[in-house]
Amino acid sequence: MTLHIHHGVTIAGHGSAIVTVEHDGAGGLVVTGIERLPFDLSAVVARAHRLPHDPNKDLFVVDAEGLGRALWTALGSPDHRRGWSLYTGRGFERQGLVDALVVAVHADQLRFAAGLDEMPAMTKALTTYRREVREDGLLGSELVVALCLAVRPKPPVPKVM
Repeated sequence: MTLHIHHGVTIAGHGSAIVTVEHDGAGGLVVTGIERLPFDLSAVVARAHRLPHDPNKDLFVVDAEGLGRALWTALGSPDHRRGWSLYTGRGFERQGLVDALVVAVHADQLRFAAGLDEMPAMTKALTTYRREVREDGLLGSELVVALCLAVRPKPPVPKVM
């Protein structure tokens, strides 16, 4: 079974977050990393550059909301690198992010690794996030947004004809 690792990265509101989720290919999702970072572009860029990256199994999804586009640019606009994507959904489009999380929880597919330092903050964030997105596109704290980005299934690779 191939293991894929997704990193959801957001810098918005009052802080930033990077959440790492292992996807086992059979629907199982294990959150293996929860990082809260300051609302500081330099700190997030530095941390993102230090994360291990295997282009064959890792996916980094950066949220365009807040300072996400600035982060994307500061990272060198990595859209030409395999495994990086910028999530640009706005307003009601962001419902798909929440839906992936809600379905994973409903299907009992989401687990959290033991000993995650930020687990109390994530637990609190998960009790207050919006399950229905309105036109403002707000989901919840940066922890929830990063989790939603990391839980989201890998986008299909376009077929070349």
